[in-house]
Amino acid sequence: MFVLCDVEVYGALELSLSNGLFFQMPIAENLRSVQRLGFLNVEFNMKSVEENDDDSVYTVKELIETCGLRCLTLHAASLHMSSTAELQKACYYVKVSAEFAKTLGVPLMVVHSNVSRKIPEKIRRQLLKEFFSFLKPYAKKLGIKLALENLSYASSGYGKNVAELEEIFGLINHDDSIGFTLDFCHAEATGQTFPLLEKYKNRLCNVHLSNRAHKPFLQEDPHLIAFLKRLQEFNYHGSLTLELNRKCSFEEVLATKNIVEKLLL
Repeated sequence: MFVLCDVEVYGALELSLSNGLFFQMPIAENLRSVQRLGFLNVEFNMKSVEENDDDSVYTVKELIETCGLRCLTLHAASLHMSSTAELQKACYYVKVSAEFAKTLGVPLMVVHSNVSRKIPEKIRRQLLKEFFSFLKPYAKKLGIKLALENLSYASSGYGKNVAELEEIFGLINHDDSIGFTLDFCHAEATGQTFPLLEKYKNRLCNVHLSNRAHKPFLQEDPHLIAFLKRLQEFNYHGSLTLELNRKCSFEEVLATKNIVEKLLL
């Protein structure tokens, strides 16, 4: 490992922590917890924000700077729409998220498909087109790159495997402007890790790392070792974001951090 410009760098990979596991804490304690765990980088998750607090972005920006953190990515608020009646609300969520990212100076925003996997194909395709017809130009205007995330088998959203993601990209991404966030936990649960990586290696701009069900890694895992090796073989340049569930203790977060750091050396 070497340190460049106060960023944890392992070759071309930047290690980060999602603050989503601390979303129940007050925002100051939330971000200071990221700092206390020894991370220099953070992925800001919008579920850490009070829904109706319009001024919170300035508080967050000041706290991130005070904690000496670098915000590499932002995870947008999501609503897996089940009808056209929810389109306006879903667009509002990502609009606020994109404006938050802009103010924080974050270049990359992680997004879900924002459609339910249980609705008929015709409605799903309509909602995907209308939602991304709003989001894409709005994000572009703000200078924010979008990175679509693969979802888990347990998620209510659509986009868990190559076939579903290909449908989504085919409808919304004719100019190839949308990137990809590969969630290792979700991909392992659906058996899609390497098919997704092979298919979208040229779109890949963010990785979420955790064990199954967003649990910590408490020992070296052969699947994780193989995945990180493949990323390095592909010369991946981007963030590795530890995205752990809220039940993880500080000790478990540190154990995961240490294991990933060791494997990246």
